[in-house]
Amino acid sequence: MAEVDADRRPQRRTTTELRRELGLKEAVAIGIGGTVGGGIFVLVGVAGGKAGPAALIAFSLAFVASLFIALPYAELACRLPMAGGGYAFARQVLGPHWGFLMGWIYWGAYVFLSGYVTIGFGGYLHAATGFPTTAGAAVLVAACIAVNLLGVKVSGGVQTAVIAAAIIGLAGFSFWGLPHVSLSHLTPFAPHGVNGIFLAALVAFLSFGGFDMVAAAGEEIKHPERNLPRAILLTLAGVLFLYVIVAFVAVGTVSSDHLGSSASPLADAAGVFGGDLARHLIVFCALLTTAATANAIVVVTSRTVFAMSRDRMLPAPFAAVSARTGSPWIAVLINGVLIGGVALVGTVSMSSSTGGFLYVLHFVPPLLALVRLRRDDAGERPAFSTPAPRILVPLAFACSAGLLVASGFTGVTIGSAWLLVGVVLYIGYLYTQRADRAGRVG
Repeated sequence: MAEVDADRRPQRRTTTELRRELGLKEAVAIGIGGTVGGGIFVLVGVAGGKAGPAALIAFSLAFVASLFIALPYAELACRLPMAGGGYAFARQVLGPHWGFLMGWIYWGAYVFLSGYVTIGFGGYLHAATGFPTTAGAAVLVAACIAVNLLGVKVSGGVQTAVIAAAIIGLAGFSFWGLPHVSLSHLTPFAPHGVNGIFLAALVAFLSFGGFDMVAAAGEEIKHPERNLPRAILLTLAGVLFLYVIVAFVAVGTVSSDHLGSSASPLADAAGVFGGDLARHLIVFCALLTTAATANAIVVVTSRTVFAMSRDRMLPAPFAAVSARTGSPWIAVLINGVLIGGVALVGTVSMSSSTGGFLYVLHFVPPLLALVRLRRDDAGERPAFSTPAPRILVPLAFACSAGLLVASGFTGVTIGSAWLLVGVVLYIGYLYTQRADRAGRVG
């Protein structure tokens, strides 16, 4: 009788499928929340310095490139609804070697991209207090390391509030400044020609970084075949609208040369049309948002190292977790040192070009994975398929190639050096593993 009772007990259901509970509104909120971050407070100045008022065209081109890459990425997320995003896609479809390469690229991208966030924080802190920019960046990195070592997590509510403050601040900057735009600042429109627009397009593309979060949530979105592409389109269009107005006000109130050399470009522009009040409000929003973004980068990079170490793609000790706080403390320290190094010796230009090279490159393995899946496809159609794939997928590769070239000599050189270090370490790791296995067999 005991056995019968046991058989009749309700069994706990286990599943690897997530619930589809996110509607279009929630999906767009995820996309905008992941895209609007601290970088825009800095990158508008960089784009303006590279292209002048034609930075407006650069943002539009970046929107198109983001769309071409995002739609195939969305299909891949529907085909492989897995935790880990592009790293998991590449490892599952292309094999563990590609998985390592993907993880290494992704890690390096955010380590270098952290520079324009931390240096940007230092620049806005300097504008508010006179505190040295580099020292301010170092203090922020130290604070982020401490927070992560203590295992303190920023709640979703706080993160939402930070993003809301950023959006409100940028919108306020835009509508306050629009009446003060001077056409004299918009001529010459493209002082650095097509090349300047092309270089600024990479910077603008980085501002759209985060749209892949919509695709990563594909398994949890209701009616993904309809809502997923709509959410991506609405996310990118909404962010484009906000960014173009911000860029228009910035280049229309301050000279592009000044924007390109300023450590606090939006604060300088706000000071022109709104005086100290507008300047202080933008500085507050920028400090809040860049600090939250920097902390998120420490979380992302340390968890990437932790995951790769747990998968035996990096030394196993890197996956050590503190028994007291639950924090991957070695991974946090490693990334803290690297991010601190970029903040101390790097520049916003170097950070955006090198991080941009690696960030764009990290989309290439997932696109290759999609091509293979489509070639070998013998199963059901995914919930969402890329429209006109024979046109759009090649365009995604072409946009990626163009943006890689736009990263320039510095980005290609330092980014390639990071890749070379990773390849050498991985080959050494494989050789050690084979030697260990041979020793055990012998």
